[in-house]
Amino acid sequence: MSRTTFFTAAGRTAVPLVVLLLAWLVSGFYIVRGNEQAVIRRFGQLDRNPGGGVAVRSSGLRWDLPWPLTRVDRINTHEVRTMSIGQPEFDATLEEGNPDEFLVPVDPALQSQFLTGDRNILNLQVTIHYHVDDIAQFLFGIATPETRLRLLAESLVADTVTRCGVDFVHVLGRNRLKSLLVERLAQEPVQQLGLVIDDVTVGAVYPPIQVKSEFLEVMNARAERQTHINNATAYAGKRTFQREAEAQRIQFEAAAYKSRLISSARGEASRFNQLVSQIHREADSGPQDYLATRHLAMRRMYLDTMQTVFSRVAAKVLLDSGRAVDLTILKDPQQ
Repeated sequence: MSRTTFFTAAGRTAVPLVVLLLAWLVSGFYIVRGNEQAVIRRFGQLDRNPGGGVAVRSSGLRWDLPWPLTRVDRINTHEVRTMSIGQPEFDATLEEGNPDEFLVPVDPALQSQFLTGDRNILNLQVTIHYHVDDIAQFLFGIATPETRLRLLAESLVADTVTRCGVDFVHVLGRNRLKSLLVERLAQEPVQQLGLVIDDVTVGAVYPPIQVKSEFLEVMNARAERQTHINNATAYAGKRTFQREAEAQRIQFEAAAYKSRLISSARGEASRFNQLVSQIHREADSGPQDYLATRHLAMRRMYLDTMQTVFSRVAAKVLLDSGRAVDLTILKDPQQ
C-alpha cells in the first residue's frame, strides 16, 4: 500500500470520528429553565464552588462535559408538590353472598385512622403542600427526603390528633387543627430535607363506617341545639329591642307629661299671682275694702268654674220641690 493510499484511507476514517467528536461535544450544551435549578456531577463528584459548597446553576444555556462524564440534575423549585396522608371517605359495600364481611378490603398503606385524645377513632385526609428550596440538600442530603417528610407528617398528625378530642377534630376545630399542623411542621427540621412547607389542608374527616350513623345523630343533635340557641338569641334580641324601645317611649311620654304639668302649674301660678295683684289694686283704689274685693273675686272664680264643670255634665239632677235648696257656696261676709 502506497503512502498516498494510506493517508487517503486515514482521512476517510478521521472525518467521521471528528464529526462524532463534535456532535458529542455539542451534546454538552443544556438548558436550565427559569423555574429550575441544576447541579452538576462530574466524574461522579458534585461540582462545588470555591467556598466548598455545591455549585447550583441558575436558568440559562450552559455547557459542560457531555455524558457520561457529566450528569445534570434539574429540579423545578417553583413547583408546588402535594402529599396526601390518609384517603378520602369511601363507601363500604357488602359483597354478594358474604354478609359477614362488612367493609371492602383496603390497602393497609392507605389506612387513615387516627386515635383522638378521648379514645375515639377518626379517619383523616391531610394534604401537605411543599416545594423544593435547596436542590443540593434535596438530591444529596438525605436519602428519600419525600418519604422522610411523609413519615414526619404522619407522626405529627397522629400526635396532634391525640392531643384533641373527637368533637374538636370532627366538627369544631378543623381550621384550628390546620393551624396547629402548619405551626408544628414549621418547627420541625424540614429544611434539612431541602423542602419548605407551604400549606396544610385538612380534607375529609369522617368516622369509621361502623359508627357513622351515631356520629350523624350527634351532628344532627348539635345542629338542632345550635338552631334553638340561635332562635333563642334572636328572640332575646328582639325582646330586648322592644323593651328598650318601650322604655324610651315611656321616658319621652313622662318627660312630655312633666313638661306639660310644669307649664300648666306655672300658668296657674301666674294667673293666681295676677289675680292677687288685681285684688290688691282694686282694694287700694276702690270703695270696698280688701275682704270684700277678695270675696267678689272668689265668687267670680267659683262661677266660672261651675260653668265649666256643669257644661260637661250630661246627667240631670232632680230636686225635691217641697224643700228649699241653698246653692250658695260663698256667702256674703256681712251675713
